[in-house]
Formats: sequence, C-alpha cells, structure tokens
Amino acid sequence: MRFARIEGTDVRVEVKSEAEARAAIKELKHKKKELALLKRRIAKQELSARRTVERAEEAAAREARRRGLFATLRRVSRTFRKGDTLPDIDAIRGELDKTDEILHNLDSCIIQLEGRLLG
Repeated sequence: MRFARIEGTDVRVEVKSEAEARAAIKELKHKKKELALLKRRIAKQELSARRTVERAEEAAAREARRRGLFATLRRVSRTFRKGDTLPDIDAIRGELDKTDEILHNLDSCIIQLEGRLLG
C-alpha cells in the first residue's frame, strides 16, 4: 500500500492531495475486502477447532464411562502414548479479534478521508 500502513492494529494514512486521498480510499477499501476474507477463513478455523475439541471431550467422556478389563488396558496404554494436540481456540479467537479491530480502524480511516474530501 502506498498511502496507508498497518502496524499491529493501528492504521495510518498519509496523503497530501485530493488525488492521493482518493487513491488511499481505494487502497483501504481493497485491504478491507482482503481482511474480510481472512476473517471468514479464521472464523471457519475457529468453528472447526471448537468441533474438534468438543469431539475429543465427548470421546474422553465415553471412554471414562466404559468398564471392564479391555477398557482399563486401553486407558493405561493411552497414558503412555503421545496425545494429539488439540487446536488452541483462544489463539484463534485472538486473531479474529485482531482482525475485527483492524477492520474497524480501516473503516474509521475511510470515513475520515471521505470527510476531508467533502469538507
């Protein structure tokens, strides 16, 4: 982007003329569309991660209810094997929140630039 910079969640725009402001608005709207697509992708990841965690918890609960010699042996053998790592839902949620904040800041920059062009 030529006129705008995104640092963390901050969006900064530097324009010196009306033409640059119009170009910056186009850039910001394009970036907003890109981030909206990214947000949808992250939301799908979060949903998938939640389902995976729920399935793992349900399987653990089913396994805990089973009784008998084979169920006991299965539980003992699983304590010594490497467990599958479950997705980190909090990290995914953090990315989603960060994306939301960037989108909000992009909107505010667009509104400010449009206000300068009108005034």
